[in-house]
Amino acid sequence: MLEQGEIIESSINKKAVIAVTMATGRQGTGVVKELSKTNKYQIRAITRNLKSSKAFELGKLKNVELVKGDLMDPESLNRAFDGVDVIFGNTTPTKGWKLFRGSIVRSYEMEQGFNLINQVKIAFEKGKLNHFIFSSISKGKDPLKNDLAPGHFTSKWDIEEYIDKLELKTITTILRPVSYFENFENKLPGFTISKKIFPGIVGKHFKWQTIAVEDIGKWVRGVLSKPEKYKNQSINIAGEELTGLEMAMTLQRIVSAEGIQTNYFMMPRAAIKLLEHDIGVMADWIERSGYGADMVKLKMIQKELKIVPTSLRDWLKAKLKNENKTQNLWTRQWKLQWDK
Repeated sequence: MLEQGEIIESSINKKAVIAVTMATGRQGTGVVKELSKTNKYQIRAITRNLKSSKAFELGKLKNVELVKGDLMDPESLNRAFDGVDVIFGNTTPTKGWKLFRGSIVRSYEMEQGFNLINQVKIAFEKGKLNHFIFSSISKGKDPLKNDLAPGHFTSKWDIEEYIDKLELKTITTILRPVSYFENFENKLPGFTISKKIFPGIVGKHFKWQTIAVEDIGKWVRGVLSKPEKYKNQSINIAGEELTGLEMAMTLQRIVSAEGIQTNYFMMPRAAIKLLEHDIGVMADWIERSGYGADMVKLKMIQKELKIVPTSLRDWLKAKLKNENKTQNLWTRQWKLQWDK
């Protein structure tokens, strides 16, 4: 039988339980992997499909438990959030592509957001939940400027207001990332990133704040290291602030030894709006308003939270290295088949 002191010590050493929504998505995967490396938390990786290849990979990580849950199913969230200390929540506007609509559906994201925040409220009222981290999207440089923002921005900002309405701000940290490096990997023929082309949606001389999606995990880990300081805080987060031309030059310097010339290619705005109207509106917004991450202030916060942001250069080098590995693997397999 444990003595009282042993019970207290056991309670102190017990790992905090953190629920991560949409765990097999880009953000969720980055958060789960980063927290798993710390060995400080027990992570509930919430996903709709427990048998997917992405879920299988996450399930092999240390301190990770796969849990079935869907942002469109409040009851599944209620079960997944039961007994957790921290919740990381994010939402998505993407709901399959349709002609004249694209893939971005604002009402779809809003429903997810309301379900999520309602269940956070219930978990908080049960008495154990003490920290909620919500991934939103960066506000503009001038928050008072009434610039037309895309629907998948305003949906997240409206969810932020709902957090306030339900009186959850005191336990909430809102992280507002900017555009992801990974967005340059779009699959549109002729518009995807390559050694010769760096595609962008804005003019080549416009400053454009970007971040590696895996860095969301670094920020979550950092905020959790000083929770009381960063509760009731909202932070626009970014890793780089470069023009399209500067981005292309970054790639150019990496491939120059191969004798390759990299050019920045601005995707035609009319084509963007035809295929994905909300992304075209976003491009207009970036050129007129622009993301509002304070790069100087972020450096100080990153130092405090021991966050080393991924540079575009390092992201590009890792991307090219992975592509070379894949190409070499394909070549070896083809050669083995040919030699048979």
